[in-house]
Amino acid sequence: MKIKQNKRLLLLVLGLGILSTPNLSSKVPKLDVDYIVQEYKHIHKPTTITELKEALKEMPKDQKKEVAKKIKVKKEGIVLDGNLIPKTDSCNYRTLTVRLTVYWAKGGSTDYHSSKFKSSTGATLRQGESVAVDPKVIPYWKNALIPNVGLVKAVDTGTAVIEKRASNGKLPVIDVFFTHKKDAILFANRYPKVVTVAVLN
Repeated sequence: MKIKQNKRLLLLVLGLGILSTPNLSSKVPKLDVDYIVQEYKHIHKPTTITELKEALKEMPKDQKKEVAKKIKVKKEGIVLDGNLIPKTDSCNYRTLTVRLTVYWAKGGSTDYHSSKFKSSTGATLRQGESVAVDPKVIPYWKNALIPNVGLVKAVDTGTAVIEKRASNGKLPVIDVFFTHKKDAILFANRYPKVVTVAVLN
């Protein structure tokens, strides 16, 4: 079965190579572009949480955004585009219901360190990758999967986060970093503020 899949993948990769080569693509009139793309995606669909994590790390930002919209965290596994990727002993995580907030570097109403893309751990803040947490709840450097955000790393903290101000002390807070204020506000207004996240082991 694996040999057949590898042959299939090789043919698809060759097909994609032909499509990306102008001089060759014009000589293959019956090549089904949609079929190649769909089959390539099918073969590369993650089957474990580790595979999903690695795939998200390698994805371009725009693609990562789209995938993040299709993620739902459940106790039994991660649902990606309606398909369950089960939790296992080797791919385990802790679920946590949190209140999401946002902060940013540019656009005013921010603090000095955030405006310089500096985090409390010394890591450079990056949109789509960095979040602020209470390190007693989510330890620094832990990865987490957040619906509509994607794979992020806990590298920062703040008083409002630790004091759970946004949830009136009821839920842990995760503060999602953005480069620009307008993007942060757009996210905050568009997506749910209370979500279940997966803190990866």
